[in-house]
Amino acid sequence: MSDPTSNQQLSDDIHLLGDVLGRVIRKQAGIDIYEMEERLRALTKVRRIDHDPAIDDAVMDRVAQLDAASAELIARAFTTYFALVNLAEEHHRIRILRQRERDAYPAPRKESIADAVATLWRMGVDERDMANLLQRLQIELVFTAHPTEAKRRSNLSKLQRIGQALYDRELQGLLPAELEANREQIRAEVTALWVTEFSRTRKPTVTDEVRTGLYFVDQTLWEVIPQIYEAMAHALAEYYPGLEPPRRFLTFGSWIGGDRDGNPFVTAAVTAETLRLHRGLAVEKHRAAAIRLNRLLTMSPRLTEVDDALLKALEQAERRDPVHLRYIRDRYPNEPYRLRAALLADDLGRASADNMVARLLGQVSDDDLPRINTAAILNEAVSQMDTSLLKGGLDVISEVNLSPVRRQLDVFGLHAARLDIRQESEFNSAVLAELLAKLGIHDDYVALNSAERTALLTDLLQRDNPDLTRLEGLSDESAETVALFQLLNRAVTLYGPDIIGPYIISMTRGVDDMLTPLLLAKWVGLCIDDDRAGLAIAPLFETRADLDASADIMAALFTHPIYARHLARLNQQQMIMIGYSDSNKDAGYLAAQWELYQAQERLAAVCRAHSVVLTLFHGRGGTIARGGGPANEAILAQPADSIAGRIRITEQGEVISERYSQAPIARRHLEQVVNAVLLSGAPGRADVVTDSWRAAMDELANASFRAYRHLVYDTPELLQYWNQATPIQEISQLRIGSRPARRSPNRAFFRSLRAIPWVFSWMQSRHVLPGWYGLGTALAQFATDEARLTLLSEMYRDWPFFQTAIDNAQVSLGKADMGIARHYANLVEDERVREMIYGDISAEFERTVRWILRITGQNELLSNAPTLRRAIRLRNPYVDPLNFIQIDLLRRLRALDDLESDEAQALLRAAFITINGIASGLKNTG
Repeated sequence: MSDPTSNQQLSDDIHLLGDVLGRVIRKQAGIDIYEMEERLRALTKVRRIDHDPAIDDAVMDRVAQLDAASAELIARAFTTYFALVNLAEEHHRIRILRQRERDAYPAPRKESIADAVATLWRMGVDERDMANLLQRLQIELVFTAHPTEAKRRSNLSKLQRIGQALYDRELQGLLPAELEANREQIRAEVTALWVTEFSRTRKPTVTDEVRTGLYFVDQTLWEVIPQIYEAMAHALAEYYPGLEPPRRFLTFGSWIGGDRDGNPFVTAAVTAETLRLHRGLAVEKHRAAAIRLNRLLTMSPRLTEVDDALLKALEQAERRDPVHLRYIRDRYPNEPYRLRAALLADDLGRASADNMVARLLGQVSDDDLPRINTAAILNEAVSQMDTSLLKGGLDVISEVNLSPVRRQLDVFGLHAARLDIRQESEFNSAVLAELLAKLGIHDDYVALNSAERTALLTDLLQRDNPDLTRLEGLSDESAETVALFQLLNRAVTLYGPDIIGPYIISMTRGVDDMLTPLLLAKWVGLCIDDDRAGLAIAPLFETRADLDASADIMAALFTHPIYARHLARLNQQQMIMIGYSDSNKDAGYLAAQWELYQAQERLAAVCRAHSVVLTLFHGRGGTIARGGGPANEAILAQPADSIAGRIRITEQGEVISERYSQAPIARRHLEQVVNAVLLSGAPGRADVVTDSWRAAMDELANASFRAYRHLVYDTPELLQYWNQATPIQEISQLRIGSRPARRSPNRAFFRSLRAIPWVFSWMQSRHVLPGWYGLGTALAQFATDEARLTLLSEMYRDWPFFQTAIDNAQVSLGKADMGIARHYANLVEDERVREMIYGDISAEFERTVRWILRITGQNELLSNAPTLRRAIRLRNPYVDPLNFIQIDLLRRLRALDDLESDEAQALLRAAFITINGIASGLKNTG
């Protein structure tokens, strides 16, 4: 049997899938298309070896001869190939993970939960300190609908079935006929993939995006979560047997259906429907579990002891509904566990029929609210069965059958994931200004400065609530906002506080931005005036200036008398979000990284000074430019005291499917995250960051900032180059997200542009500029002598933050290709602009590569990551044809006068497929 960790089995899988795809192409598209695709692949493969410009000319000539239909089919061939190769690599990764776990046994696998617990034990962390760390431990991963997932849910399902077929092929003892049937199953799925549109036929609605996010909860996470909690329990039992595992340390949130920042399609009605979908999934999953328990827990009280509490619960149920209980008791006489499970299933069935949307919108009475409206009743029922089983000596039945259900209840409750609400500060201010004017309180709130706004808000927060129902003639924005806050109040009142996450304020710039939603919440009865904790409000600091001011803003907020009272109701817990995408767009790669690091240090310090429990919420994307990269490395590279066992991280776009499509990969990722948070929170852990390193980073960040801002903000020609040398116009027309590419059409173009299309377009054109530009200039300007170069090498060797920053830049540079980028540059009509901007970018690229190699001591990029380097090298001959086809399609599209013509639409369809394929090939979008 071959070694599972070798590349031969991966090669065999790719060969199998490639052979199947070849057969499908020949049958569905014809031999001519297949041969054209093979000739293009062969040419681009030679191109990577010979580096002869004549080969590029030959490739471009062949591509130029393709009509739109042929270009689409060839692009479809390469795009489908990458979908299958990515699947094979995922399958091989699972294979390796399983083998490494076997090889490590009985020692814990590296970067697992058990490995972290064992490491802490070896470090001398005693039981008391470990108990404190576990008490603080709170990790929440938050799904967002950022439009960077180019694959449709229907195609994800097909790929999942192909992946299962690959796994089935490895089962021992398959007969020849079974192997052939398996191959035919794969061919059927690949054929279906071939004749299914890669791009959506219409833009997805917000609820489409909600369903996509919940797909991963349903298909993967629901079953993986009990495994994570079991891993924690087993690790503690071995190393800290006196400690109980925390009941709730890893949970999930979502922005999908709650993030209304610049997305007019997220309305109060959509948010209500989102909450219904969340609850509907959780209710049906728990109902299925109750039905399963009904079939499993067949114990007789004649043969085992049954706890009195369980019997009393059944008596109470009989008093509540005697006819129904007698009917069930007739089915299960003398089987109290089955009776309890059947009652649970029935109650959950009624809960699934709840008219939740109308109830949240205040359109129906609350008199018929389902008995099970929060998870507490479910938890009580499961606990009664659990206690009774343990009392009867049936602990193995409890552990195997009830523990997973109990853990799913603890994590997912009856809401699956907390729904965050996000809105931009200026939008909130404009809405409040209208409300204040309508109420006769202030005629021009927007004209006030921040201090004046804060004073007015402070006064209003101490007054009686106005009657918002009497307001007439509100704008759509204000009416929607009032409806949203009323909905949030009803959601918390009827279904419990766990259903809603924090209210996040994009572009927070002052105390007034935080007090505005607090006032709106108070006006609907959600904050301050009752015994409930109310709505948690979280600032989002994004630009370099806002990050710099963040600690001062929070210090002023913590001493504000009204907000301090609000915070006390939240047990002194404050969530603060930092944005990686907009900070990068604003300041460039290295300057943003350093500003984010320092902001975390300052925020941690100000929270400690005011006895506030901080949870930093990291708004990371998939690409390096947007904070992407290995999650565990990123966590360990943060300032030591900024995490302290608590962290929140976004999971965005294509990252969600990459990490959560396959259960073993999902489990591995979640264990790595928990591992890193545990180790980062180790008692006594402190960063060793010397003054000379900090001074060096200040100098590097400033130089990088100047270089980046000079190109992006101070060079007017850059926007023309970007608009013509990347597929940004076509990306803006992709049907991969519900929200617009810009926050507001009334603002300056670049300011309102979202970071995702900015990053996405540079990635497609192989510049990958946001992930490295300015770094080379900074390193070159700093390392003016051998001593300074030695200092940089020391920082790379000994400082996780700097090492991660440099290594992540290597990944961006490794995926960039200035040769391909040159062909995109040729799309720029103005020769002066073309040569000036491309020349600048190309020179900075070479400079950055040269200096990274000097600092790291490597001979070539990514030599410290050979698996990734090999993957990029093997993928390039398949990505390059897609780039060449895309360039030709863009040239043809932009030469047309009528972009609504049939010809233009055919070219655009083909271009969409190349965008999808390049994203799959590079394993990154935005």
